[in-house]
Amino acid sequence: MKRALALAVPLLVFALLPLGRLVFTGLGHLDAIVTPDAMRALRGTLLTSTGAAAFAFFLGLPLAVLLVRTDLPGRRALRAVFTLPSAVPPFIFGMGWVALANPKAGLLNLALGAGTFDIYGTVGIAFVLGACGLPLVVLAASAALERVDASLEEAARICGAGPLRTLAQVSVPLALPAALSGAALVFLFSASAFGVPYLLGVTASPPTSTLTTHVYALVLMGSGGIASAGAISVLLLALASAVLLASRLVKSAPLASGKGIRLRPLALGALRWPLGVFAFWLALALVALPLAAVFLTSLEPSFGRLEQLSLQHWQRLFQTPRVGWAALRSLGLSLAAAALVTAIGLAYALGRMRLGRAGRALELVASLPYAVPGTVLGMALLLSFSVDWRVVVGERIAFVLALANTLWLVLIAYVARHLAFGTRAATDGLTQADPSLTEAARVSGAGPWRALLDATLPQLKAPLTAAFTLTFLTCATELTLSVLLVPAGSDLLGTVLFELMSYADPAAASVLAGAFVLVVLAVQGGRSLIRTA
Repeated sequence: MKRALALAVPLLVFALLPLGRLVFTGLGHLDAIVTPDAMRALRGTLLTSTGAAAFAFFLGLPLAVLLVRTDLPGRRALRAVFTLPSAVPPFIFGMGWVALANPKAGLLNLALGAGTFDIYGTVGIAFVLGACGLPLVVLAASAALERVDASLEEAARICGAGPLRTLAQVSVPLALPAALSGAALVFLFSASAFGVPYLLGVTASPPTSTLTTHVYALVLMGSGGIASAGAISVLLLALASAVLLASRLVKSAPLASGKGIRLRPLALGALRWPLGVFAFWLALALVALPLAAVFLTSLEPSFGRLEQLSLQHWQRLFQTPRVGWAALRSLGLSLAAAALVTAIGLAYALGRMRLGRAGRALELVASLPYAVPGTVLGMALLLSFSVDWRVVVGERIAFVLALANTLWLVLIAYVARHLAFGTRAATDGLTQADPSLTEAARVSGAGPWRALLDATLPQLKAPLTAAFTLTFLTCATELTLSVLLVPAGSDLLGTVLFELMSYADPAAASVLAGAFVLVVLAVQGGRSLIRTA
């Protein structure tokens, strides 16, 4: 029990207590929730998040069926492309769609006529966030379809049902709860998003306000607005909790697991190549086209001009000291956050296995900050550490925790927010690890630590590496927490990207975004090579 308490102290100090204070402060300013601006922001959040979830669900479930249960050509490549948005920040996709569908100078409108497409406003925000959240539905539904008990389909076929009817009446209904859970995650992801609603909503006509952009506007007002922002954050937390509770009520059908379960792919026949071409065009439109537009924008002499493309923006930006320092700070913070998430997650996973119920409760608490919208966690830390914490021991020794306006608070936010990555990866790895290797090491005379290093950790290399990589990529251009917590004069890549795109230089912002996409593609390609080696 003492070990569980010791492991829980960091979460208590840097996550639970700040969230508790945020709720307490927000409940004291409930009048900020019923203002006209807050109601408009709530309406905007509900519309954009519901639209994004509906888009991802109605497109993601059929895509999962095609990719998992049919003989669609190029399924492996298509699956990789459709899941790429999970590794690229939504803000970058938003930038790509601005380059494509700006009503006056977007590339699509230059080709088809001004005003043909307009990405700004409620519909545009829902579309971009839905496309970015599509992997959440595709992956969840695909996993469920892969675990459908083959005997159920065989029973339907024996009763006279054809392959298509069996798929529609047996397999798809069994995967439906997983797809709905994925759609609920898309709703939460969209409700807590900041970059895309700000980019596409603030300058829309009329403007589209959401809870996250409203919180940001209140924080900019200073001390008077921070308390009101806390109340709006409580409203956002309540909305997220209600959606999570509703998703829990969706009962998942029992699915088969284990070896020997093989599902024969449905032959598409004459529709195989037409559907394959459609899927590739869809991947091109939703994923490749906006990313290509980002790169093209970085080569344009000015926004919307395609003549005389050059690398002048790349040369100019990477010679700017501010960008270099921002890159170094982001690299250091991201590496530190990834290392801490991996190490602490492993410690919590080991504690879960050794501490019984207390360990399982610890794992649940470690996952809580990730279920909380980033804006809420950022506001909680901002409120809690706006003043120094002082602890006096023996009336002589004083410990001061001064985190306000420091990058240490940003690092704490990154670790608390993404700790679930490390905990879940380490727990899954330990579940699948062979305990006989650890027992053999102990029998050979190795102590607990030596057995852990020599027998257990080598088996956890893949999941821990995945957790480290995912945390690093997520934190490298993190925006929601950064815009709230980064102190003045300490730029990070995310804040520089946000400032350049929103206020100053879209071409320079595209250079940063394009460079990050190249890094993501290199990392993803390296991981694929390692798997196939």
